[in-house]
Parts: sequence; C-alpha cells; structure tokens
Amino acid sequence: MSVGELVVGDLDAPFWNAWKADETFLLHRCSTCGRHDWPATCCTSHGRGPMEWVPTSGAGVIDTYTIFHRAYVKELAGEVPYTVAVVRLDEGSYFHTRIVGITPDAVTTGMRVRLRKGQGDAFPLFVPE
Repeated sequence: MSVGELVVGDLDAPFWNAWKADETFLLHRCSTCGRHDWPATCCTSHGRGPMEWVPTSGAGVIDTYTIFHRAYVKELAGEVPYTVAVVRLDEGSYFHTRIVGITPDAVTTGMRVRLRKGQGDAFPLFVPE
C-alpha cells in the first residue's frame, strides 16, 4: 500500500490507515510497561512482548530542527524555506515532521507544538500551540 509517495509496510500500516481515515495519531505502546514508540515492532525493555496501537495527545516539544532552503521533493517546491523537526511527543517518543503555521526563523527548540488536524494532510504536520 502507498500513501502519496510513501510506501507503507505491514508494521506501520495501522498508523497510516488511522491517519488517512480520520487523522487519528497512533503510537505503538508496550502492554507490559506502557512505553510509547513510533515506529516500533517491539519494546526496548520487553522485546517481543505484546504491543498495541493507541491514540495519543498529538502534542509535544521541538527537540531539534532544520530549515530547508531547497525542495528535495516536488510537492514542497512552493514552500521553500520549510522547517523539518524532531518532535518529542508528550508520550515520550520522537516523531519527524514538518512545522507549519509559523515562519521558519521563528521556530525554536523547546517550542510546544501540536498536530494540525482538519486539513486533510497526507502526512501528520505540527503547528505551534
């Protein structure tokens, strides 16, 4: 299966299917210790113990980011410059995403962000809170 240019495998299909269906943001959670990861096939503490996909808050802080001044994919040609960040989600895991709704020079590490919903985005994007 593919979402846009993204090739979706069996292990992450539940995440992309939920996002495409109703913009639900899922993380994989270990049923033993409650640790959240994305993507993950097993818990780093409990190995192949039971994992489940669960909805999350979709909020976090920018841990690090970079500003792209060149479009490396044609879909972003009209959006240069744009910000790509690693967001540390409130549940503890990290997610690579674009930060939108703010000029790139105003983005800072530690900035609170949340999922942008209701826009029909093919990929989860984050905006400042």
